[in-house]
Amino acid sequence: MNRLFTIFIGLFLLPSVALSQQVLFEETFANGSLQNVWYPGYNGNNMEVEFMSGNPSGDSWVGKLGNDLSGGAVGESFSGEPTWTDFYYEAWVYVPVDTPSAGTYYGLEFRVDSVGNSSAYQFVARFKEDLPDRKLRFRYRPSSGFPSVLKDWEPADIPGGIPDTAAWHHMAVEAIGNQFRFFFNGNELPGGPFTDETLSGGWVGAYVFDFVNIPSYLFIDDLKVTATTTGIEEQQPQLALGYKLHQNYPNPFNPSTKIDFDIPNSEFVTLTIYNSLGQTVQILVNSELSAGPHEVQWNGQDESGRVVPAGVYYYQINAGNFQSTRKMLLVK
Repeated sequence: MNRLFTIFIGLFLLPSVALSQQVLFEETFANGSLQNVWYPGYNGNNMEVEFMSGNPSGDSWVGKLGNDLSGGAVGESFSGEPTWTDFYYEAWVYVPVDTPSAGTYYGLEFRVDSVGNSSAYQFVARFKEDLPDRKLRFRYRPSSGFPSVLKDWEPADIPGGIPDTAAWHHMAVEAIGNQFRFFFNGNELPGGPFTDETLSGGWVGAYVFDFVNIPSYLFIDDLKVTATTTGIEEQQPQLALGYKLHQNYPNPFNPSTKIDFDIPNSEFVTLTIYNSLGQTVQILVNSELSAGPHEVQWNGQDESGRVVPAGVYYYQINAGNFQSTRKMLLVK
């Protein structure tokens, strides 16, 4: 990395960053009952509970959602709160592969904007063996009209490929602002984060769709929604005369950006990059500096030299009693 001064790394001097992960919602269907209030989507479908051995939690109770073929081929059900914006939503979904032409999509809905015939984002699996285009898909479903595809992951994009047998799969989405990342069986799917500004918040839920006249059922277990906050906020102290942390330039950036700061005294300075979870990415400065303006470059890599994914990052300076934090956006 190009720097205008020598940097000595001293991890014991890293400023502490508070990290809290608040669980907003859990639904395990334990003891054969719903722990939360659920709302029906299209056609009045709603979440039920069914006994099913071999489920991920091992308690043999799972959620069951079916499509109502008398009113359409869609099954949906939602829970949570309409105000949710930034969260990590995960669940285990049972995805069949060998039921002929039934259940074209199985998966998660999120940022559902209202109860009833509502708009939503979806992260869904399409694994049926008799379908020519088996894939995972991220799409926006409007309250009326046809959904728009935001991203398709073909078999070569999915770690492990398309499953050959019906099985439970862990599906998850991280929604922060207008950016989204997706995870399948513990692996982040390539290409993220994906940007869409259509919906800013809403409920979470489940979805099943079948375009032919064959009943389909989605089984889901261990739903969890976590709101992650880092304790890192943009802080610009007003009374610290002579100290200044400037906004990085360019911002957004790819692949590198410049960070300028001013200190009025010769003193020890740390300048650290954090990701949106509050985890340390790179320590850019950890040394005694002279008074005056300083400049440092960040090339979008972590301490090991690995290129970090696109997304929101924070940079924080600590100099004497002065601390200041700003936000920046890496795009790909």
